Amino acid sequence: MNGLNGNTELVYSAIKKFEDVFGSSDYCSIMISPASLILLGDHTHYNEGVLLSLCANRYWVNILRKRKDKLVCIASADSDRFFSTTLEKINNYDGEEFRLIRGLTKSLYDQELINYGFDCVIASNVPDCFGLGSLAGMQISFVNNIKKVFSLSEDDNILFDSIRKNELNIIGKFSNIAHHITTQYGKEGKFLHTDLRHKTHSQINLGDRNFNLVICDTNESINAPQALCNERVEECEIGVKGLRLYIWGIKNLRDVEAEFLLRHYHMLPRKIFNRVLYNVNERKRSEAAIKFLKKNQFEDFGVLVTESHWGLSNDFEIANDNTNFIVTEAVKLPGVLCSKMISCSPIKSVFNIVEEKLTDNFIEQMSKVYQNKFHRELTFHNLKITHGVRKISSKELLTHTN
Repeated sequence: MNGLNGNTELVYSAIKKFEDVFGSSDYCSIMISPASLILLGDHTHYNEGVLLSLCANRYWVNILRKRKDKLVCIASADSDRFFSTTLEKINNYDGEEFRLIRGLTKSLYDQELINYGFDCVIASNVPDCFGLGSLAGMQISFVNNIKKVFSLSEDDNILFDSIRKNELNIIGKFSNIAHHITTQYGKEGKFLHTDLRHKTHSQINLGDRNFNLVICDTNESINAPQALCNERVEECEIGVKGLRLYIWGIKNLRDVEAEFLLRHYHMLPRKIFNRVLYNVNERKRSEAAIKFLKKNQFEDFGVLVTESHWGLSNDFEIANDNTNFIVTEAVKLPGVLCSKMISCSPIKSVFNIVEEKLTDNFIEQMSKVYQNKFHRELTFHNLKITHGVRKISSKELLTHTN
């Protein structure tokens, strides 16, 4: 598999930026990492949940070269953003510039995993609507490059733990390790099944079915999406505390069954009950969906994904008129396996899994119905299911140069 995979322009824009800023790209390491997307299991991750996910072919590129001093220099190939400081002073800066990478750098330095600085350039073609899935791509490409350049022997879980703690500190409790696992281990044309309680992940083949991932992007921002998702985390935590008064020994909502919850709906305030109900049902949907996929019952799987959207809309209250309309209309169209809003996204967006041969028709029809309803245009991202993080070799660069 060619690591560039159609991203020659993105990679070379990053190389050019590196050479413009740092003089040459000799002795650099280049990593390319995709955005991830959660299909099922949204908001079960803080209850040791079961999730289904994939990698989409929009990427973060990270170019990194070790220095002989403790200076850290980071530049963006997509803008004029630039940051420079020493390892010892990296925590003194409180701005937003490269905040996640700065936080990771400090964490790795504090753990004595790195003791020298580096020059770094990042570039991306990931749409904003991916939200957490985009942040995962950025950080996974960075830590894999750090591991390569600094010859670290640490297990991947050590690096995942650094990313997780960094996100908890910066974006809050809705940080989702399943995104990091997906971006690291995803495979082309496959879904990833992650069980956070048992700390396992496995690939799920899609047989001979060819699907595209089509995102309907409204380009409309959601007000304070991080605060909204962190609020849902806290509401579920309140629910767990309440349930512990009635169910001895539960660790989290992974230990709660829907049948018990429905028989004792009076135990919790209605809003908290709805949040818990979504969480418990979402776990059940994920477990059932995995069984369907293993039997190649894709239509049954798709019904569960669309059902999950309505759980997010009704019980979790994080959908809106735009996303609900798109889902309602999308599943009426031929070739659409499922439709669901992208959770924890800063943009009102819906992903759809569509038969490859019917994708153009889907885009054409959805564009019309949305324009007629809202008098605005949708942006469509027509994507493939792709591989996880990869190193770009010198041989690949030479091949594309020649």
